[in-house]
Amino acid sequence: MSNKWINYWSKKTIWSSSKLWKKNSIILFNYSNKKFFLKNKKILDIGCGSGELIENILKISNNICGVDISNNYVSTCIKKFAQYKDIKIYLFKKNYDELFKLNKKFDIIFCNSVIQYFSNENQVINLIKSVKKVSKRGTKFLISDIIDKNDKKDYIKFFSYSILRGYFFSLIFQGVVLFFNPKYRKLENEYQLLEVDIKRIKKKIDKLCKKVVILNQPITVNVNRKHLLIEF
Repeated sequence: MSNKWINYWSKKTIWSSSKLWKKNSIILFNYSNKKFFLKNKKILDIGCGSGELIENILKISNNICGVDISNNYVSTCIKKFAQYKDIKIYLFKKNYDELFKLNKKFDIIFCNSVIQYFSNENQVINLIKSVKKVSKRGTKFLISDIIDKNDKKDYIKFFSYSILRGYFFSLIFQGVVLFFNPKYRKLENEYQLLEVDIKRIKKKIDKLCKKVVILNQPITVNVNRKHLLIEF
């Protein structure tokens, strides 16, 4: 991840109080709870942000660890979850290549809307290798919101789901906020969000994992993106 992206996320951003972001976490949680049955599982959230996904998981499990490269988000989460002794929040500088330092093993691991800020596909592979070191036999690792360079954006699908799921106005509001706050768009244009060949990544990691599945269903608000479900 570039230093400019790290610096951007280390301060309060337009996403910190975003209703769209909160809705995204609810959608991801609902899918994941049905898929993995999260109750009483040991859970790691990589790129935990301001803790929206953790807040949802807290309904059924409080054995949660969150990590982020943002000083601001880590401080926010430490304060937010101070009353929960089994929720631990840690700062990782620059990347997540040394997750083994957590000295823990997890049942379910999330990495939502993070890898688009990586510089290349090799960094994604390194993340998966790092995650394997904190995984048990049977651990599930979900990398969500992957931009596949071979896909085309379907705007009809994008807006249709926003209406069906009830976040259309939050989507429009966030678009207006983005328009009047050019810093994120400037970084996005300068560095470009990482687009990957998801099939190529799957091929590279097949030997590292017991099972790898490419998910096409819309499990976040970014309905045009794909996801990797990995089992170790």
